[in-house]
Amino acid sequence: MSAFLPALLFALLASLGNAIFFYSQKRAELSQNPLLLLGLAALVCGTVLLISTAFMQWPHVQTYARTHGKWVLSTGLGLAVTFVGFHFLVSRYGAGFYSLYSVLAILTTSVGVGYLVLREPVNGFIIASTVAAIIAVVLLGIGVAIKS
Repeated sequence: MSAFLPALLFALLASLGNAIFFYSQKRAELSQNPLLLLGLAALVCGTVLLISTAFMQWPHVQTYARTHGKWVLSTGLGLAVTFVGFHFLVSRYGAGFYSLYSVLAILTTSVGVGYLVLREPVNGFIIASTVAAIIAVVLLGIGVAIKS
């Protein structure tokens, strides 16, 4: 079976979670400290993820932390930066600008990390989809300029 269908299903699952994340941030009453919402949400997320590890193979935690600690730290920092950037994008600009985030995520993750850093395989269709993503950012910019 092609890897596309399972990847599409996982992407759909992630996008549904992302939609819940977006909607919840938009509907939440923001207090004097809007990052409190993100901190508490991250606590809920961490709790759910740690509980779900009970259903998977459990490595020796101390060994795992010692050998993978830098990746745990960088993953956590990456999530924090994503949460904060996404929060301010949502709260200040709304759903219309979400496509900007998603296209920039394509460029930074697929191109920056996937192709340039990890040297994942690339073909003409992948390059064409990346060009289409860049065109999408340009079109969004034009649309925002016209709307203003």
